[in-house]
Amino acid sequence: MTKNKQTFSIRETAEILVPDKFGRTSYLIALSVCIVMILIIVALYQRVPINVPMFFTLPWGEARLAPRIVLYLLPLTAILCLVLNLFLGRVSAKLSPLLPQVLSVSTAIISAMMLVSLLGIIQSLIL
Repeated sequence: MTKNKQTFSIRETAEILVPDKFGRTSYLIALSVCIVMILIIVALYQRVPINVPMFFTLPWGEARLAPRIVLYLLPLTAILCLVLNLFLGRVSAKLSPLLPQVLSVSTAIISAMMLVSLLGIIQSLIL
């Protein structure tokens, strides 16, 4: 009696999860941007004031401020978007071949927008 041995290959798993190369590239870009955001926050955390402007839709003043730990919401939101869109793209692949690609590109765009927001907040505080 022989056991069925399965080996793990990250390349094969990625190809199963996201079949097209364009989608994998978009998700990889989004994940890289999330990692860069986390590294930026960790590197500059001590230089950032205790309260940072975070809620720009609120009236001017203290209502816009939040504790600096809230900066981690930006990469966290991008990662949650990535996971959700990856799941939705996988589920909807049977319905339409275009929808997973749109989701992967939108994930990369959302991650890039989060990075720009983080850089804007950091720039207004540090400089």
